[in-house]
Amino acid sequence: MKKLFAVVLSAVTVAAVGCNQDSRPGGPGVTSTPGTSTTTANRPTYGEPERAFELSVPTLSTRLAQGETKSVTVGVSRGKNFDEDVALHFDTLPQGITISPTAATIAHGDREVKLTVHAAQDAALGDFTVDVSGHPTKGADAKTKLKLTVVAP
Repeated sequence: MKKLFAVVLSAVTVAAVGCNQDSRPGGPGVTSTPGTSTTTANRPTYGEPERAFELSVPTLSTRLAQGETKSVTVGVSRGKNFDEDVALHFDTLPQGITISPTAATIAHGDREVKLTVHAAQDAALGDFTVDVSGHPTKGADAKTKLKLTVVAP
């Protein structure tokens, strides 16, 4: 029983630590290391980071068939003293995939925005990663990756 508990605890820890490895915080409270792509929020010993935010997308791949439309939620985790609008931008969309609204914004009082992902009848099949950027009113952009799987109908 102890071994089973240890295995389960290890799996949960790995899953929790690995979930946001493609995410980068943004906002005026984020510092960048010159000449690198390293950015870090000014994280306190405990509590939320000061003047920073992070984006969240579904952990698992969103699966849709050619010709299908699905709803996806993009959330924002706001650190202490971060109360700005965050404009979303989507790059590396696969052929035949559209996300609307194209100019989505998470308003300063909101925690998430619902988007519509549509796969055209001739959308490319396979697993894809869409780069999602969140641009605040001031400060660095936050980045994460949205996973999509397109299958035949």
